Amino acid sequence: MNHESLAEKLIAMAQEEGFSEAAVISTGEFYFVPEYRSYCEDNLCGNYGKNYACPPYCGTVDEMHARTDNYRYALVLKSDHQVNNAMDPVETKALKKFHNTLTRQLTKRLNDEGLIEDGLSIMAGPCNLCAVCGMPEGRPCPFEAKRFSCLSAYCIDVVHLAKSAGMPLAWDMDKVSFFSMYLFS
Repeated sequence: MNHESLAEKLIAMAQEEGFSEAAVISTGEFYFVPEYRSYCEDNLCGNYGKNYACPPYCGTVDEMHARTDNYRYALVLKSDHQVNNAMDPVETKALKKFHNTLTRQLTKRLNDEGLIEDGLSIMAGPCNLCAVCGMPEGRPCPFEAKRFSCLSAYCIDVVHLAKSAGMPLAWDMDKVSFFSMYLFS
């Protein structure tokens, strides 16, 4: 299957899975902002030093950037949601988790159908494959091959990503957009 046909199929499958929009872009279009790592260090999400997929355990900014260099393309996935209050972390956290669940379902389907193998998931929030990450207790990660880090941990600028993918970015008091990606070659 040529690149254009594959891109069309991936976008159609993403829409079937429930994403608002999807696009395939070159990983060369990513815009990295190393200063974003400070947002992780501020620990506003509560996962800094408490999740294998989050800083500082996920890797340095340079190591995260290098991981993306192993792939040529990104399937960019977007979901839009109406909310009562975009600043309510309980409401938005549930929607972010739903977005990441959709992403995992789609990537499993892509792998099961042999369309993409050995891709890299970059999600809208911290890895939540376990109810509580075992990192603080020193337990090994049971899903090391499946765990995922978020766009912030990779220091990827989401506004630039949305623009590169031709997708409007919404974050108003009553509407939010979440983004994730699946990288492949």
